[in-house]
Order: sequence, then structure tokens, then C-alpha cells
Amino acid sequence: MELTVSIPPVWQYPRFGFGQRTERGQIIGMKYYAEDTYLAGEYGEGWRYIMLLDKNTEGDETRIEDDIKLLSPQELKTVLETEINTYLRQVESLKHELKAVGVSVVLTESTDEKLTQPPYPSLHDLVDAGKFILKEIAKHPEYLALNYQPDLTIGDADTALSYLELELEPNQNFVVSGD
Repeated sequence: MELTVSIPPVWQYPRFGFGQRTERGQIIGMKYYAEDTYLAGEYGEGWRYIMLLDKNTEGDETRIEDDIKLLSPQELKTVLETEINTYLRQVESLKHELKAVGVSVVLTESTDEKLTQPPYPSLHDLVDAGKFILKEIAKHPEYLALNYQPDLTIGDADTALSYLELELEPNQNFVVSGD
């Protein structure tokens, strides 16, 4: 069943829609201040858009249409590719965890289901995932609220992973020439 939203004919049509990504965040709500209402008299007639600034927090803000700028196609492509890569790394990490506990992973490819053992991700991919997770921990509200000050910090762990990453680079570019 497809849901339909009806806009009264006397209202102007909204310029933006639910889910669109903007420079400030994603549109998660809309409200309209009709011409003959108190709110329109106070703040002006028109659409207000509720923006989710960060999907990992409760923060949102309301903006008028003129204050909203959609992401360019290239910016949107970059954001979506980043999200896809993040989710793919999470999937690989979860598959690795399943393998560690001896559980098979069911992969669905078109209509065929196969039982497979996922290969270990490359060490470079694991280092990237580790650095990503450290960054997520460092900005997580629960972590920030802890006022946690250990001898070794998240920054130290990130640095250690950066050194490991540098150590891996020559190994990836090593070429044996057959003279």
C-alpha cells in the first residue's frame, strides 16, 4: 500500500520532500504556516522543514525554504558512497565475528542461497575499520559524557593503527622482478 499526502489547494506546494539531503542534514519533517494563522502572522507564511542534523543524536532544527540548499549531485554521491562503504565495512566486521564464533554466513545472491565461510578481511581493511570505529567512539555522546581520561587515549590507539598502516604500505607495493 502506497501512502499519499494531500496538500490543500490553497497552500503553496513544498519545494523539498521528506528524506532529501541538504547541506544542514536530512529533511525528516515539514510543517506549513497558512496565510490566515497566528504563526504565519508572526513568522511568515510558508513551509518549514525539520532537519535531522546527525542520525546519531537527537538534534534537529527547523529551516524555512529559502535557507535550505540541497547537496549537489557530486556531494550527494560522496555522502552516499561513504555511507555504503561504512555499512560494507560493518558487514565484513560482523561476518568476521560470526566466523570467530564458528557460525556460517548465509549469503543471498539473486535467488540462490549459499553457505559460505567468509574469508578474513585484509589487514589493511581491518586497520581502516579500527580507525573508523575509534573515530565513532571518540564522538559518541556516551563516551563524551564519561570524562574518561586513561593513560592511553583513543588518539594513541589511532596513532598505533596509523603506524601499522604505514608498516603495511611497503608490503602491498612489493614487486618481485624476474631477471
